[in-house]
Amino acid sequence: MRALASSVRGVVPVTGNFQSETALNSLAKEAMLSAIEGGWADPKKIGQYPSKAAILRNGAIESLAHRLGVSPEQIEVTGEVGLSYFLALAGLLDENKNLYSGAGDRSGVIATVRSHKGPKFEIPLSKDGRLNFSTTGFSPNSVLAFQLGNGESGAINELPNEIPKDLLIAVDSTATGARVKLPERWDSACFDSRSWDGPAGLAIVAINNAAHWKNPLPHISSVRRTYGTYSLPLLLASAVALENYRPSEVFTRELTERFRTDIRNALPDALIAGELEKSMAHLTSIVIPGTNGEELVRELDRKGFAVDSGSACTAMNLQPSHVLAAMGLPTDGNIRIAIHTETTLEEITGLVTALVSAVRSQQQR
Repeated sequence: MRALASSVRGVVPVTGNFQSETALNSLAKEAMLSAIEGGWADPKKIGQYPSKAAILRNGAIESLAHRLGVSPEQIEVTGEVGLSYFLALAGLLDENKNLYSGAGDRSGVIATVRSHKGPKFEIPLSKDGRLNFSTTGFSPNSVLAFQLGNGESGAINELPNEIPKDLLIAVDSTATGARVKLPERWDSACFDSRSWDGPAGLAIVAINNAAHWKNPLPHISSVRRTYGTYSLPLLLASAVALENYRPSEVFTRELTERFRTDIRNALPDALIAGELEKSMAHLTSIVIPGTNGEELVRELDRKGFAVDSGSACTAMNLQPSHVLAAMGLPTDGNIRIAIHTETTLEEITGLVTALVSAVRSQQQR
């Protein structure tokens, strides 16, 4: 164990990090370490230390709720993002309901959709990566799995103007986090702490329509909506991270536009997924025909640049992208980058140079 601890302390972050993961917010890290060092009690028990833990928990939930645009009473916390998809969506379902979902949904949503015993309908993607609702007519007694923003193309979706009054909407906000507000109509929603530079291993489920939501997991107590098992230090760290989350949307969009322009000029055959003005500012997914995405990732890694490839919505990130396929794009030669708050123009320039070199190297073989 000492060797493992030494190895963890020796991990050095990549200088040019363009992967979706980023370092934990420094203030959030301090809060988490402080909570771990001080120990914590079960907020549900009686006593001085549990009472203190309950105060910290309630304060964190109030802070998260305020910044996510929900009320504290609507929030449930879970320690697994994958579980949040299931709770948010399956809690609105029964086998008599029709279920509509998008072709670009994440794997956790896809798994829940597949397990639904009632009628299922898939909403296709437009060429810009957004949900094409023009092809869909909602039936009565239905549930919509609605992805607010795609974690691969960055495309931001909007609900159609006319939808049935009885349509229940489960919103996937795990990619958008606090960047994009929830739509006016929503019945449940899920968030990933990592989307605002918080810790992994913590997800938020918001329940807006308690009358139509029920715990889809086996449970005994009717008082508690979910199991509520999670790490209090992670919850505190997540709240602190969100309080201090200040993405520079204008500067990020400028860097993304610079990256896309430079790639188009250097690699005319490159295909960029989606349109920046209809997408989250920090994400870009490109396809370079005639190349291998995994090889590009490895070559860029050797040059000091960490990028992603393949599907962002499946457990194995080098699997072909079902999102790109649904947009009518090739899935080979895919590179995906995420621009973070600390990303610089020099890093963008370096990444473009390294990527062009890696592509030329493959094309010359």
